[in-house]
Amino acid sequence: MTTNTVTNEQTVLRITRTFRASKENIFQAWTTPNALKQWFGPSAEFSIPVVELDLRVGGRYRIQMIEPSGQTHTAVGEYREIARPEKLVFTFSWEGGAGCEGTPIGETLVTVELRQKGNETEMTLTHDLFPDAQTRDNHYEGWTGCLERLGQFV
Repeated sequence: MTTNTVTNEQTVLRITRTFRASKENIFQAWTTPNALKQWFGPSAEFSIPVVELDLRVGGRYRIQMIEPSGQTHTAVGEYREIARPEKLVFTFSWEGGAGCEGTPIGETLVTVELRQKGNETEMTLTHDLFPDAQTRDNHYEGWTGCLERLGQFV
C-alpha cells in the first residue's frame, strides 16, 4: 500500500510584495468594497460585480468574479482576526466548492500582514491549508495577478 503525505511546505503559499503606499491605504484596499472591486481578480479582464463585507471578527465576506467567458467564481469566508492596519486573517473557500481551476479546495486560511518601511509598505500574504501542491500553485497565479493589480490601485 502506498501512502501519500502532504507536507506543510506543500500546503502553504507565501507572497511578499512592497507597495509605495501606507499600510493604512493597503489595509483600506483589502477592507472596502469599492476598492476591492477595482483590484481583486487575477486580471483586469475579470469583472467584480459583487463585494459584500461584514468586517468584524466572525463576519463573512463574498466576492464574485466573472471571467471574460462569463464563468462566475465566488470567494467566500469569515474574518478570524482584524488588527487595523497591520493584520487581516480570514478563511477562504469557493462558493459551490470549486474555484477557477474547477477543483474543490475546501476551507483554507489567508493571513495578510502589513509592515511600514519608510514611505513603503511590505505586505506578506500567507495562504495556508491547501489540499496539495497543485492547488497551491493554481492559487499562486491568481494571487500574483491580484497583487499586481493592487499595486496599480494604490
